[in-house]
Amino acid sequence: MKLTEDKFPILSCVENNILSDRLHEFLDRQVPDRKEQKEMLSSFPFFVNKRLQINYISKSIHEKLIDTSNFIKAKDLLKDSPATVALLLLPETIYPDFTNVPDYVGVDPNDYPINAILFSWLNMDDHDKISNAYTLNDLKKRISEGETPLQGANWKNLIEQLENGEGEWGNDIDRELLIMPIYDDGTTQATKQYELQSNDEIYGWEYSEQEGRSWYGKIHDYVMSFILFYNYTETETKIIHGIDSGEQRRVKLNGEKFINSSKNDIEIIDSSYFTKIIRTGEFGVSGHFRVQRHGIENNEAKIIFIDGYKKSGYTRNAKIEKK
Repeated sequence: MKLTEDKFPILSCVENNILSDRLHEFLDRQVPDRKEQKEMLSSFPFFVNKRLQINYISKSIHEKLIDTSNFIKAKDLLKDSPATVALLLLPETIYPDFTNVPDYVGVDPNDYPINAILFSWLNMDDHDKISNAYTLNDLKKRISEGETPLQGANWKNLIEQLENGEGEWGNDIDRELLIMPIYDDGTTQATKQYELQSNDEIYGWEYSEQEGRSWYGKIHDYVMSFILFYNYTETETKIIHGIDSGEQRRVKLNGEKFINSSKNDIEIIDSSYFTKIIRTGEFGVSGHFRVQRHGIENNEAKIIFIDGYKKSGYTRNAKIEKK
């Protein structure tokens, strides 16, 4: 497989793993009217000019991530997990679940496909600092352009609060997730930023209107499952480097060849990580994930894959079972 800008056009906005403001071109294709872009632009400071971890998700791992039940028992590990800004490149197109979005909205998930996801995973304090800085700069810009506040609004007081950092959580343990869905050469955001945000506490909740999960709960859970998988399993990965790096750009994993034709380092998770090959006619029952405590007084944890049932015969276990 060639990892190219033709296959994943979002890579054209990234060089040396830094996302450029060419991302605006993707927004322009979805929302040509600049006046209607304001809500979506509020997410840009979380991604533009940030260094991205770029991961291509193999099909076998994708199938595990899409099923939240695989990782829900490890939910507590999301708190205080490593912060990152990342780009996920998906092996197939997925769609949000709008089943519980009110009927009067009239939104169709087929109009909002996703084959790449930008996500920001920060502690709540850092998330609020970026959000407040954007709000402050936007407010000052509106004032400089002659806009006046609506009746009852106190912009002066709001500016003072934002400049003094008031309203920040003071919380560096809990995690806040913000996503930006991408399909080919455009963004595919269906609603306002609030519904694009989630936090570690509501991972695995129903896709209800509570906490905005009726819009992107499915996609939030997919990303948080990836965060758990990436950080707490002993993942076998391969990094293939960008075309200008002078380093390895090709890799062969389990019979499939990958070549990186972008200007970025892309990390590929071994596509046979969960694959079991049984050499006889015997069969094995699919296994399950478990959180295993370890370290001094069991204060550390990792996610391991436990095989279900094995029959006699020659079996090559999945790589994750050897961890």
